[in-house]
Amino acid sequence: MDKVLLGASIKMENFNFEVPNDSKKDRARLGEEIASKIREQVRESSNDKSQNDEKMMRKIMAKLKSGKKLTTKEENYLKQHNPELYLQYLRIRRMAEALESRLKNADSKEEVNDIIMESLSAILDKDPYKEYIIAALDEVAKEFKNSDGYEALPATSEEASEKAGSFGKSEGKNDSSDDKNSEDDFDPMSWSPLQEIVDSMPTIDFPA
Repeated sequence: MDKVLLGASIKMENFNFEVPNDSKKDRARLGEEIASKIREQVRESSNDKSQNDEKMMRKIMAKLKSGKKLTTKEENYLKQHNPELYLQYLRIRRMAEALESRLKNADSKEEVNDIIMESLSAILDKDPYKEYIIAALDEVAKEFKNSDGYEALPATSEEASEKAGSFGKSEGKNDSSDDKNSEDDFDPMSWSPLQEIVDSMPTIDFPA
């Protein structure tokens, strides 16, 4: 049977006591031994919990300093044990997600670098969480630069504009060609109303 005392689980089967005589002295001795064992287990359980809490918080802080996202379990733990830091974590993640969205819409590698520098320069020096913000933005930038999407981008904004212009001209050329072909293929006599008018016109025979 287990006993719960101050949040600690006390397993009574771990205790091994001799059955006392009916003397008051023996019962008192047994009671003291049980109380001593309970105190020891409570102490050990508290120490274990404290060590686990310390280990979890160290892991969370290491992730924040490296700019990495927390797991759902870590987020819930932080929310419960340090609500203020949890709210700051959410703010940092929103900033990181905003940067990620902007990078995905960049037209060139040059623009990617400009966006990153702009985001970093917008961080206030007096922000107490500046270290964590920079780490999170750096992590997003690093992941994007290792992606296939980044590799496919032209090097400069000028090259991106030229590429877009060439694409537009190519589309325009094809459209013109299609229009011309459509006009060349158009047979006005095949249009039913006109054909009806032609068919209804009187026939004139000229003398030889």
